[in-house]
This record gives sequence, structure tokens and C-alpha cells, in this order.
Amino acid sequence: MRTTLTRLTGVEPRRAERGQGLVEFALILPLVVVMFFGIIQFGFLFGGQIALVNAVREATRYASTSPVNSNPTSQITDAVARGVPGYTGTATVAYSYCYYADPLTPVTYSTRIHVQVTYGHPLFVPLVGRLVDGIDGTVDNKFTVSVQEDMRVESQPYKSAPTSLMLPCATP
Repeated sequence: MRTTLTRLTGVEPRRAERGQGLVEFALILPLVVVMFFGIIQFGFLFGGQIALVNAVREATRYASTSPVNSNPTSQITDAVARGVPGYTGTATVAYSYCYYADPLTPVTYSTRIHVQVTYGHPLFVPLVGRLVDGIDGTVDNKFTVSVQEDMRVESQPYKSAPTSLMLPCATP
């Protein structure tokens, strides 16, 4: 058999290289496993971030139909709790109203609501979680995501600037 193999390939098989593939596999396997679980963890993080963006947009849209003096915090937190998978109830909600001059009719003013939600999405894959945990600046087994949304409030325009209720909007 040895002479036939040597005749076909032109190379004599070496006994010293037997088992080399097993050693290479043992060296590469941990890296492949970490990459695989990293893909899973980041998939959940990106899915949670997309759900958070949609929930904040939905809550801001709801708040834009409410009167300016109302407190939309409970509606925002409810929308985030419904929309984000694995929600832990630790989102920080901030909102503010501002006014701006209407571009088409400069003698009237409209109102805009600004909503900002910061959420620490849990890292549940242990090894990948330890590698990713410090990227956002804190080591708390969570990945902090912040989302902002601005929307025009659907109310009657003001005839004068409502300086007693709110501040003017910053120009983009």
C-alpha cells in the first residue's frame, strides 16, 4: 500500500504529522465558539435597540396628540415595556416641550416635544458579556442604549411665543 500511495502522490506520508488537525481544531474551537455566541448576543442587542427606537417613536407620537401640560412619562414607559423584548424596567425617561415660529405663517408658534429614553439592555451570554460590558463606559452587565425623538405637538398654534410655558427650540 505504501508503494502505491507513493507512486500516486509522489510524496511519502510522514508519521510525525499525524494528529495535527486535532491540535489545530482544539486551538481554533474556543475562538469560533466566542464568535458564535458574540453574534447571538449582538443580534439580541440590535433587536432590542430597534425595538426601543420603535417604542420611543410610538410613545412620542402618542404624546404629541396630548395637551402640552400633560405628563407622558407613564405612556412612554408603557410603550417601552411593551416593545422591548426582555425589558427589565430600568429605562430612564426624559421629555421636554419647546416652541418655534411656524415657517409658513411667522405670526404663529407651534410646539415640539423631545423625548429621550436611556435603557441598559442586559447582557446574558456570560463570556461575551464580560468582553462587551465595558464598551459603553460602565461595568454593570448591561449595554446602555439611548434613543431620542422629536415630534410636533398637534395642538392649535399660539398667536404669541409661549415663553411662560417653555423655552424656544434649538435650531438644527
